[in-house]
Amino acid sequence: MNRLSLSIFLCCISVVPTANLMSQSQRNHGWVVSGSTSKLLIQGKEILNARDEFRFKSPEGMSQIQEIDYYLMLGEYYLRKKDKVGIANILYDLRTKKGEYSFADFLLTSLWKQSQGEEVQAIKTLDSYIQKEPNTYFRNLAKNMRTNLFQAGEDEKKTMVRMDCQKTKPYYSLCRVFRLQYYIDLPSGKEKDMHKHFVNIMRVSSPFFEDPNLEWIPLLDRIDEDLPAKLTFLGFVREGIHLQKMIMDLEKITDGSIDENSNERMAFLQILGGDYSGAEESLLNFLRSAKGKKTSILNRIYVKLGALAYFQKDYKKSLEYYLKLDLNNWSADIHHPFLNEPMSISEVKDLISVSLYKVSGAEAALKALQKIKDPEKLTEADIWPKLRISQMLMDQNPELSSRMTDEIIYMAQEKKWRRLEYAATILQGYNQIYRKEFRKSTIELTKSRGILDEENAFYAAEFLRNFGFVFAHTASGKKGPVNGNIRDGVADYLQNNLYEDLYYIRNYRPLAFSTDLFFEYTLSHLRDDNDVWGLLDSIYKYNSVKWARSVKGSPHSLFQIQFVDKQFQYLSGFSTARESKFFDSTYADSRETESQIQRKNEEESVRNLESAKLPTVLLLPYKEEFYLFTFNPKESKRNQLSWKVIHSQRPDTTEVIETVKDLVNANKDNDSVQIYMNESGVSLMRSLKKEMRETQVVFFFSLQPVSDSHKPLGVFSWKCPANMRSLEGKGMNLVDTAYFEGSRILKEKERLHLWDFPSNTSSSGQVTNLSWSCKSDSGNFEEIPFLKLFRRIDYRTVPRMVVYTERVLGRPWSDYSTHYHWLHFWFRSGTKKIGYLPTLPVLDSGSVTGLAEPSKYREEGVWIQATAL
Repeated sequence: MNRLSLSIFLCCISVVPTANLMSQSQRNHGWVVSGSTSKLLIQGKEILNARDEFRFKSPEGMSQIQEIDYYLMLGEYYLRKKDKVGIANILYDLRTKKGEYSFADFLLTSLWKQSQGEEVQAIKTLDSYIQKEPNTYFRNLAKNMRTNLFQAGEDEKKTMVRMDCQKTKPYYSLCRVFRLQYYIDLPSGKEKDMHKHFVNIMRVSSPFFEDPNLEWIPLLDRIDEDLPAKLTFLGFVREGIHLQKMIMDLEKITDGSIDENSNERMAFLQILGGDYSGAEESLLNFLRSAKGKKTSILNRIYVKLGALAYFQKDYKKSLEYYLKLDLNNWSADIHHPFLNEPMSISEVKDLISVSLYKVSGAEAALKALQKIKDPEKLTEADIWPKLRISQMLMDQNPELSSRMTDEIIYMAQEKKWRRLEYAATILQGYNQIYRKEFRKSTIELTKSRGILDEENAFYAAEFLRNFGFVFAHTASGKKGPVNGNIRDGVADYLQNNLYEDLYYIRNYRPLAFSTDLFFEYTLSHLRDDNDVWGLLDSIYKYNSVKWARSVKGSPHSLFQIQFVDKQFQYLSGFSTARESKFFDSTYADSRETESQIQRKNEEESVRNLESAKLPTVLLLPYKEEFYLFTFNPKESKRNQLSWKVIHSQRPDTTEVIETVKDLVNANKDNDSVQIYMNESGVSLMRSLKKEMRETQVVFFFSLQPVSDSHKPLGVFSWKCPANMRSLEGKGMNLVDTAYFEGSRILKEKERLHLWDFPSNTSSSGQVTNLSWSCKSDSGNFEEIPFLKLFRRIDYRTVPRMVVYTERVLGRPWSDYSTHYHWLHFWFRSGTKKIGYLPTLPVLDSGSVTGLAEPSKYREEGVWIQATAL
């Protein structure tokens, strides 16, 4: 294969191949792929395996429900294999059975006719069943299956009949899928009660992760092969991946390998879910099964692999993948991974040059870019590499870079290439800083704001524009009005920091102006200006970003919606052609609406401190020191918030302790002080409890607005554990597992939930792996896995307050990280107060209600409010 043009472009760089195999989690019901073998299980019992080529045999020792599952699962296998004898054996067996087998008979008959191209007969088969079936449940199953198989039209939604599903009825898994389809098609994209729809979707999708009967959904590929994509475009990417794995396993068992389209779709879903190594494996699996495919198809995958490695900051591997491209066989169908639009050869070379720069430096990248030959008629795509040259020249030759960028701006204005003009204007704004033309810099940055039209608004990089103003004014040595730019730039950075490396590619970010440098300039300016609120805002958000980036893994449950929405904004170019119809769908509109609702509900503002009634302390680390902020509600508005820099790496230095003592002494009529809960705040609290025994020290978790009703709370706990059962009749309301984990809704809204039962010893590691179990009075084993709790708790089931003890997490309070993640879950879910006690004291009817009082936690425990009071 001729790769000459690319090798000239990149000079000589060696390639190291990489390969991994996709891991497969084991299921106990349905089709199981295990290495080179596969088998069919019914509730953990092996019925057939690949060694006997899945030859039909009549089921033995099964219940009617299990037999129907068996027939449907084997039926989907024979349908894909086009095995006429196998289907005939199943249909013969079904017609000799008495009971509720009729729907399976008609369904498989219809599907077989459809697979033979007899569409009209297939529809008639189901219609005849629907007309004759007297039972509403079975009739609705058939109606929904008919909708899935034969409803035509451009609208991606389906008109499903809502179903109630019971494990005691046959076809339970099909019923559950139809119920899920009904709920995902309810949101219309923009309505105000969108969050309610998303809570319901979370509830109806959760059993697929929890119920052994739903470990496999027979005929899922026939029911709706796009169901994983629909869920993902709604933001439920974990659910989409879960169902996509089922479709792929069936392909592996029936066809011997996974379809390339399925591997590529899986990679896209994994990228949206933040599983980048898994996505790489899926794309490599595509390549392994794509031998003999057209070069243009292989190019598409190598572009994705190179871009994926770049996004993970593995620039060497990125370059290695790019070197496998054959630019002599380029296709206009290949999309830019970070822009989701057709990609020219010039643009792919531009993309590669950034990885080359990261590996070998600017000189090598510039040499490669300069080898790109201009066509006779220049298009916008041909100009981008010239802007890249200007970007990389800025450090060495700002004068030449400036002249080149000016030419690009004039050409872009003339041709109305708005995106190119915007990127070049921002770049020129930074270039003028290099050239010490500070006034010109601010003019360029100001101009940039009005360039992009609505169609190209997604390309805006507001934090680059705002950062530029700060750099320009600070470098000029003049005091400029940039406090608003700082505020807006930091807010935008808080939302988009995970994608910072992409700004080098997408927006031609100048290489020398780093975010670290921006924060140094910002804090210096705010200190000099004595803008104490701006200083607090910047340091607070700086710490929020650091914490978010330290968290491993991606969010679960409804918390994933905002994350997936951001992934779509930056990484939608990794999609496949099959997903194109969903980008303008109501699923995408609904996700964006829900993401905005969640973001608005979680917005924090340092200005919320102004309504605080308690003296307040925030100790925020920055590099090798701390910023100490104190809020004194007794002072005049202008002087309420004070700050100082603590030049130490210890959060409990004498200077900090003395400052807090002074704050408390200035509020003698109040015996409490509240501290912002972060790692340094926890360390400070330990010292304060020893030094200031007369003062109650409490925590607050965020700077969201106060919204607690402060109504009396009834105390509730889990009925199952023996230690809880002993408290019955002592002011304690004991409830069944379903109510305590949030599966069912309690009528009482003003509740305190008491947790005092040990986590299972096996559930070590992350908080999400925790579970709690017990034996009930009747001898039944009951369990609450944390992930189930995660999916179940919502605004209708979350308690106002949680009290828990050390054994719930199995870690002492000194293990900050574990407790913080536990608290983060409850507060983000809507809980307003949390109390922690190392051990639960002996309780009677008088002291149970005292659990809702802060004084209970003064000595040994910890009291945490959701927000500053």
